[in-house]
Amino acid sequence: MGAESNRMWSSASFVGVLFIIGLPLWWKTTEVYRVSLPYDKINSFNTLSHAVTAELTVLANDNAAAEVIVNHIKKEFEESDVIKLNIKKLVLPDDLRRTLDSVADENDAVEEVAGKYNLKKHNTFYVVQRSPLHQDVWLSEERLAFFRDAKASKTLVQVLKQWVYQTSILEGSRLDTPDVARQTRFPPGEEYHIVLSVVHPKPDGLAVDFDAGDAVENYIGSFVDELSELHNFTLKSQWLYLLDFDFQAKEVKDGSEWGRHYAVRRERLQLLLTRLEERAAPQVSTLPTLNIALYLVPCTHAPLLIYDHNDKPVSSSVQAFMSPKWGGVMLYSPTAAECAAASPASKPDVRLIMGTFLAQLRTLLGIADISSIPGARVEPLTSVRPRRWELDALLRLRTTGQLAAAQRALASLAQLLGDTTTVK
Repeated sequence: MGAESNRMWSSASFVGVLFIIGLPLWWKTTEVYRVSLPYDKINSFNTLSHAVTAELTVLANDNAAAEVIVNHIKKEFEESDVIKLNIKKLVLPDDLRRTLDSVADENDAVEEVAGKYNLKKHNTFYVVQRSPLHQDVWLSEERLAFFRDAKASKTLVQVLKQWVYQTSILEGSRLDTPDVARQTRFPPGEEYHIVLSVVHPKPDGLAVDFDAGDAVENYIGSFVDELSELHNFTLKSQWLYLLDFDFQAKEVKDGSEWGRHYAVRRERLQLLLTRLEERAAPQVSTLPTLNIALYLVPCTHAPLLIYDHNDKPVSSSVQAFMSPKWGGVMLYSPTAAECAAASPASKPDVRLIMGTFLAQLRTLLGIADISSIPGARVEPLTSVRPRRWELDALLRLRTTGQLAAAQRALASLAQLLGDTTTVK
């Protein structure tokens, strides 16, 4: 009986230890740690309350003109929820005012201002009075605009809103439903891969003198170097031979030196992108890729013109098109004289081709096109690099877009976790 009793007590002791100590210990060590999320704060995180701040300096010939300009700018921007301006009002020093009134060229006047004020600082902009202007407002490539007098304040505000600060584009970057600009440009990323593909469907019928590597380095490389503060870029060029594509082009008689041209419908061109992707697929990078493709049209189908849905030629000096978030394509046709030679050979216009691709890259990366404003003029680009204020606008666009994306991600996560908790 003693041995039997000891066994019973041992079993009871084991069960007691198991339930009294083991079970709570197991429960504690295997429980899922749950953090209470600040749902109220997440729900109140409204992107409309997050405006980008920018510095604006107004320099006028006298205090009265400066006051008119500043008050008009403040009135127009006070209700903006995408950008807040810290405005500084100054009167031009006498020596600088006299110089600006006597200098004939606007770019020389910009250099005079740059000698007195720092135009290289990001997210700053200078509005300076210059009486000899031929228009109300002149916008330079630097972070500076000239205005003629206080009467130009309305035009100046339009220039600031549409060109410099691009308020409507900033507002569109925060919408839940992407606008046209956001649907076109590439999503933000740390690094992009840019590939120039030269498509030569019939190399035996036309010799082509085009150095794709040099073109990418000299034009695209110089352009993306200016965007290094936003993204890193890797560049590549390649030739794709014997990639023939049936454009289903229709021959149309005309009065050109060819006596005809071939018309291709715009809708048909989207299928060309599929063929390009098939050939480039083995070399695709893991990075987001911006594609630019030069299609060398054979002599048998040159010149090739793009027609719209109304069966009318597209009004453009070049035959090119873009595909949102993919890239751009240019159709390059040799001349009649080149094709009529005993040994057909063509030397494509590098500046025309790369200028077209640069315009497409600007749009795909988020640099807005310049719309006309009566009484205002913007200095044309003199090099491949973007204007300084365009870089600032792109930085603001990326900042606003990232804030909006973070807000949407947090709200979705909070809703998902809240629904999960409710189900449990």
